[in-house]
Amino acid sequence: MTELDEALTYLRDCGPEWGPGVSNHGPMAAEALVRLGRSEAVGRFVSDYRKMLYRDAPVRAVAIDGANWRAALGNMRLLGDWNAFFRDRLAERPWREVLAHWWPRLLPGLPAGGGHGVIRTGHAVRALAEKETPERVDELALGLGYWAARYQEVPGSGRFLGSRSVTRVWGEVPKLHTRQGIGEIFRIRLEALYLQPDFGSVVDEVAEPEDAYELLSVVTRLAAHGYLTDNHEKYMGFVHALTVPAAVRLVLGHLPVEQHLPSVAAAWQFTAAIRSVYGTGHREPAAPVTPVDYETLTDRAVATGDPHAIKYVEACRREDRTAPDPIYAVVATDWIRRMEDGTWIE
Repeated sequence: MTELDEALTYLRDCGPEWGPGVSNHGPMAAEALVRLGRSEAVGRFVSDYRKMLYRDAPVRAVAIDGANWRAALGNMRLLGDWNAFFRDRLAERPWREVLAHWWPRLLPGLPAGGGHGVIRTGHAVRALAEKETPERVDELALGLGYWAARYQEVPGSGRFLGSRSVTRVWGEVPKLHTRQGIGEIFRIRLEALYLQPDFGSVVDEVAEPEDAYELLSVVTRLAAHGYLTDNHEKYMGFVHALTVPAAVRLVLGHLPVEQHLPSVAAAWQFTAAIRSVYGTGHREPAAPVTPVDYETLTDRAVATGDPHAIKYVEACRREDRTAPDPIYAVVATDWIRRMEDGTWIE
């Protein structure tokens, strides 16, 4: 059994959230550590992280099936039923078939758990693509189950309906004119988007791209620039504005081609939603950031023991390798510094 499989086994009885509704990042960060070449750090990380998690045993209330699954979406009380549902599906059919069948059904609710449903699913898919084990299959079931139970939509069609570049539309994302739900629980803040009637029509103005993968790179670059120069209220929000589309990239190659554009549209919609609820506007960085190499950033991320540090460095490195741009190392460096000195909450 690999370090990752052992970690997934150790964390299996922990629920997908802890504290005041904060997502459990343990499985995602463990997989990211492996990708960063730090398998030897997985055991120590999960042992420390496990101490803050709950031991959950979700109740079974409803038998979810082909007739009632839509009505069960977004009902966290049915988490146990959703987990069982996807475990059954994955026991019946190959994981890629289950993924291709359910991905488009869950996609409109991509903001589930502040995007952590799709992030957890993305890490599980990458792990499975490398090696299929019972532990990784089960992790995919838990990722999909969390996504379904926390399913949450935001305004917009989830399609590319306009004729304008994503960069131009990014500059016109409207700022949410309320502080309702401001804080670290993204789903509460995102729900307030329904008080901003022009958000959906603006994000739909993006033209359909020729290359879905290339547009994902544009979106993650915009999220990185937004982290650094947007007049935002939460650095954490803009961290996830990048890690969510980066997680979608992990899954695209395992989906039918007709699902690629809708997936990228949903990722763009989420990233724009984060900008609307936490940012918009422009400011200069407080001080120039000199980027550090990713090997050093990885060491520093591991030293923090924080899953956001680990996941952000890994996602930035991956996006940088896909479409090289210095901005990724700059924001990863700044985030690690903030995690180390406690200024990430600013």
